[in-house]
Amino acid sequence: MIGVPLPPRAIGDLARRHGGILRNGLKGTVRRLVPVGRAGSGDLSILLNARYVDDAIRAASRGAMLLVDESLSMRADVASLPAWFHAHATWVMAELLDVADAPSDEPVIGSDCRIGPGVHLLSRVKIGSRVTIGPGAVIGAPGFGFATGPNGKPREIPQLGGVVIEDDVHIGALSTIAAGTIGPTILRRGAKLDAQVHVGHNCEVGEDTFIAAQSGLAGSVVIGKGVLIGGQVGIADHLRVGDGAKIAAKSGVIGDIAAGATYAGYPAVERPRWLRGLAELYRLAAGNSATVPPASGRKRPTSMTSPPFDPAHVNVTLPEASEHDRVTPVPPSARMRPLIRRTEEE
Repeated sequence: MIGVPLPPRAIGDLARRHGGILRNGLKGTVRRLVPVGRAGSGDLSILLNARYVDDAIRAASRGAMLLVDESLSMRADVASLPAWFHAHATWVMAELLDVADAPSDEPVIGSDCRIGPGVHLLSRVKIGSRVTIGPGAVIGAPGFGFATGPNGKPREIPQLGGVVIEDDVHIGALSTIAAGTIGPTILRRGAKLDAQVHVGHNCEVGEDTFIAAQSGLAGSVVIGKGVLIGGQVGIADHLRVGDGAKIAAKSGVIGDIAAGATYAGYPAVERPRWLRGLAELYRLAAGNSATVPPASGRKRPTSMTSPPFDPAHVNVTLPEASEHDRVTPVPPSARMRPLIRRTEEE
């Protein structure tokens, strides 16, 4: 089932209970909370990010009702939508999820799967066939989401969307796949995750994508097909990585990456640009090293080598060794001998 079922209720009643304003003639009965890309008649979807405005317009044309964050109301294409505008739209969604009819279904596991020791599969997790999950992995734990309400206090957002893992996926040891909020977090067929990889709530990892160890995807990241992601890569929330892209290890991704592109660095940019930037930094550093002003009035040394040792300028008096300071010679029988001896022929 798509989305999270709600007790049927008129949108006007919900607005009177939780606040906000209905604009442009919005009316109807809400029956489900559904992601904006798939919402239709009788569904309530939420618009929080300008990235999804086009999806919201299409959802409204299908008869969906929209809960829109007031911060987007200044946009002409958003202001004209029949929608429920609220200054704390995320908080309203959390309040609605508190009363959602989302049964805690037991995990469903397909055929020929290999589940390692200590793996935790939580409710609303669906696993396909021939899936491998390494020891200690956690699949379906609540995603990291909090909302601030009118009283200024944060509250946790229920994560009821579950996780879908398609066929032939590999998940390494100690990895975590967070449950989605109102739709599932998805790992598509053939995706391969190394150990200690974190996939945040509402993410989608494309077919045959490889993600190396200690990488992390923030919430709502969409990774395309056949993407290669190196170790310790971090990707910010709501970003998209196109099919066949490559991301070098330790990169920090803060923007979308086009299909087939190769990115590196922090923040991540096209790899040739990153290499040119590094070369320029090293060149500048090498040029500036000869012009750094001396600190505290002391003269800058003319050579990086140490001055020659002059015993005449050394005046050190050592105390007499005490009984405890004296070193007992090691007897010949206890000395280490080499394990490999070279012969004269060698």
